[in-house]
Amino acid sequence: MRKFVLVTESGSDLPQYYAEKYDIKVVTMHVNFQDESRDDLDINGQVVFDYYDKHKILPKTSGSTPNDFLKVFKEINENYPGAEIIYIAYSAVTTVSYNSAKIAAEEFSNIHMVDSKNVSIGLSTVVIEAAKFIENNPDTTAEEIIKYVEDIRERIRFVFLPQTLLYLRAGGRISNVAYLGAMILKIYPTIDLDDGYLVAGTKYRGSFKKAYEKMINDFFNKFDIDKEFIRAGSTPGLSDEHQQEIIKLIKGHGVKEVEWLEAKAVISTHGGPGAVGFVGIEKKK
Repeated sequence: MRKFVLVTESGSDLPQYYAEKYDIKVVTMHVNFQDESRDDLDINGQVVFDYYDKHKILPKTSGSTPNDFLKVFKEINENYPGAEIIYIAYSAVTTVSYNSAKIAAEEFSNIHMVDSKNVSIGLSTVVIEAAKFIENNPDTTAEEIIKYVEDIRERIRFVFLPQTLLYLRAGGRISNVAYLGAMILKIYPTIDLDDGYLVAGTKYRGSFKKAYEKMINDFFNKFDIDKEFIRAGSTPGLSDEHQQEIIKLIKGHGVKEVEWLEAKAVISTHGGPGAVGFVGIEKKK
């Protein structure tokens, strides 16, 4: 009998490989165009970019609904009777998804919820590590899994660098003045994750390449990262040249493996074309 089933949202950008390997259930988030709402699981970031280029209107993202969760929770209970569901949530302060899951969970007695305080590849890293923990600890309990997730989430270090601020401006997240100033001065600000919040980080001047070179160096100088692996990700539009250079720079800090993921539509809507981010897990002190 299956003992635990992990659930998360599509905003985790969880690769299909891991979803299949660990049988992780993914609940769709949504991207709302002018007259149509589409599931994040059904489209990619390029659809968002093409729409903005054509209409000059940025689609809006929205979290999973109670019905989205209800459908998945019911399917799990039908297919895995007696299993306990561990829902690892997209950062609860950034979306309604956590509250939607809470509403849906009222109909069940086997659902355990924990806020990952992460998004995108940060969230997928938490989920993958939880799946490995369950695999390596077959006699574990739901309480121990939650405790493990709460430990990992506090050691996740996530930084994100947009290649353009156009989409942040279009979404109302920065002003026209800030956008124009950054364009003129060639400033590339990072987006950092702080206790679940996406906040403005370090501002780098120069080319995009110079910006991510400095970002990578600062990342490894600031945090005592486990060098076994780094999980990196990008929105559609990052060139192969940039990708290979970023991998080379990360490995130059002694990292053994760099796993590359592509962001889906939800994250792409905020980051714009060619954005890059990466995640590491800080060692226990």
